[in-house]
Amino acid sequence: MNATEGFIDVSGGKVWYQKIGEKGAPLVVVHGGPGYPHDYLEPLGDLADEHTVIFYDQLGCGNSERPANRALWTVNGFTQELQTVITALKLDTYFVLGQSWGATLAVSHALNKPKGLKGIILANPYISSPHWEKDAARLIRKLSWRDRWALWRSKVGTTAFEVAKQHYYDRFVYGMKDLPEPCHRSGEKMNTGMYRYMWGPTEFIITGTLKNFNLVPRLNEISLPTLFLCGRYDEATPEACGYFASLMQNAKVKILENSAHHAHWTQRQEYLAIVREFIGAQLYS
Repeated sequence: MNATEGFIDVSGGKVWYQKIGEKGAPLVVVHGGPGYPHDYLEPLGDLADEHTVIFYDQLGCGNSERPANRALWTVNGFTQELQTVITALKLDTYFVLGQSWGATLAVSHALNKPKGLKGIILANPYISSPHWEKDAARLIRKLSWRDRWALWRSKVGTTAFEVAKQHYYDRFVYGMKDLPEPCHRSGEKMNTGMYRYMWGPTEFIITGTLKNFNLVPRLNEISLPTLFLCGRYDEATPEACGYFASLMQNAKVKILENSAHHAHWTQRQEYLAIVREFIGAQLYS
């Protein structure tokens, strides 16, 4: 598949992008984190046989520049960055898929009512810190008593805590025993400083600048076709996705029954088929 890549000037530096294929309405893929670059989302490149797929790494991580300026690490800044990428690539009709933290940027972008945006896909979405924390507490209660005790009573970084944390990640984040190489690549190129500053020390402890972030009050402003996509055992829970979708004007939910937060790997073909169907429905209905 034909692929081109380059850099785009954004506020504060340059971001790397990759454009795969030359067919159909483009799909812009917005990665998670914050600070966890695009590599782990490589299965979405399979969609390029029907739709141009655009990956990019948010400023500060992956293949993009890493300016030492925390003032750039804001929701508004990363939302403006997404718009700059879209403008620079001259996308007239397009879709956005935001995965995990990327869903926040997809929603924030949609709230700006951009011309040309035909729909958003919120995959394993982070939308609200209060809801995320509440769900995380519920998921922790599904672990063994030993793991629960370690997470509640041990300090972050201790052996007991880290073992229990890994069990949480295996069950609700990865959903698989061995991570594919692109996931390891994202980990190697991750900006852990950004993650800790904006989020916190673990997926289930929020201490950073996003501590009180909540887009729920504005979801009813979005009338665009919206797809929520998550795994049955996802840390971005089906219950939360259902609630968020109920607040929107034109949203539906699809659940992959054998997956957690990395459903694009564990049920790759089903995941891609759902995305294809959603995009096709908006283009050809």
